Amino acid sequence: MTVNLFVVSDNPVSLAGLEAIVDQDEECALVGRATDDSDDLRCLSALAGTALHPDVVVLSEPSSRRTVRARVRHIASAFPDEASRPHTIVVAQNDDDEMIVSALRAGVNGYLSRLGSADELLRSLKVVAQGGAAFCPSVAARMSRYFSAMRGLHDSAGFPGLTSRELEILELLAGGMGNRQIARRLFLAEKTVRNYVSRIFAKLEVHDRATAVVMARDAGIGEPAGELVPNTA
Repeated sequence: MTVNLFVVSDNPVSLAGLEAIVDQDEECALVGRATDDSDDLRCLSALAGTALHPDVVVLSEPSSRRTVRARVRHIASAFPDEASRPHTIVVAQNDDDEMIVSALRAGVNGYLSRLGSADELLRSLKVVAQGGAAFCPSVAARMSRYFSAMRGLHDSAGFPGLTSRELEILELLAGGMGNRQIARRLFLAEKTVRNYVSRIFAKLEVHDRATAVVMARDAGIGEPAGELVPNTA
């Protein structure tokens, strides 16, 4: 089965690279291309229901989160029948957490950054064409850490005054992490984490990390442990 690909990119170098890779595989065919924020996207709609109906739309090097969301909305509008709608994958050097999460929330089926080989791209395109999800190892690892940080927040009803980010940090505090570790886990500056911790203490009306951790654990947040040894690194 031939996988029909449509590429959206305003980066000529990226577009040329993708075309060269696709040309290597007889099971993939580039059926169209368009530039971001241009009328060229109209040709995507024209392919609906034809022999060149795209199976996958590749969003190559999107300029922003807003661009990704706009492109996904355009695809949904061009193909109102969800059963025949092309799947979508982002191929970009930008592997910023907010960019990745925003793309996932928009409904993309894959995100590839810093590809190791042409074969990795071709395999991923075929997986997405069949309805699967494809992420390069670096993105998959970062998403795993992100969702790990979110674990346990459903038990946070006892802290309605905390923001979602403060709850994330409280969860990690209760798991025994220090400020430096939390900063690395959440990709924040250590000073930013310290500021969050200070606000958490103020909202919980506590004066030290150990008391905050005990309160969190009592509410079911954080891994249970024996003797608490606060990590202040």
